Parts: sequence; C-alpha cells; structure tokens
Amino acid sequence: MSYEDLYNLTPRAFWNAVDGYWLDKENEERKAWIRCRWQTCLLMNVQLPRKNQVSAHKLIRFDWEKEEVEANQDTYEEVKFKYDKLMKRKKLK
Repeated sequence: MSYEDLYNLTPRAFWNAVDGYWLDKENEERKAWIRCRWQTCLLMNVQLPRKNQVSAHKLIRFDWEKEEVEANQDTYEEVKFKYDKLMKRKKLK
C-alpha cells in the first residue's frame, strides 16, 4: 500500500484493515498451536496401547476453545423452558 493510498483511507477503512491484519495473525498462531497439539498427540499415541490413547482435545484445550464451549451452553432458564415445553407436548399426546 502506498502512502497516498494510506492517507486516502477513511478512519473506518483504516481500522477495518488493522483489525483484519490482527485477526489474520491470530488465526495463523492458532493454526500453529493446533498443529503442534496434533503432532504431540500422534507422537504420544504411537507409544501407548490402544485403550490408553488420548485425543487431542483431552491432551490440551485452548482458551479460545473453552470460550466456544461456554458460549454454546444454555442458561438454567433456557433449559427449564425447553424442558417444560417438552413435558407439555408429552402430556398432550
């Protein structure tokens, strides 16, 4: 990107480019860590009997994976609402 292109950017376009750059760097780092976990898992499982082998996720769970699991969990109220709805359906049949 030339200086002219840089100075012609709006602030919003500039920050979008900066955010995209850092997201790309973060994704590259995550890929490297996932690859390292996978390689370690394979090296360990070669030495272990079949019944004692570990999965990659049991070996180590990264922070960004924990956030995804927590985001997918329902709250108590949501679970109770779904349960009550299911019970009403069963009673109607």
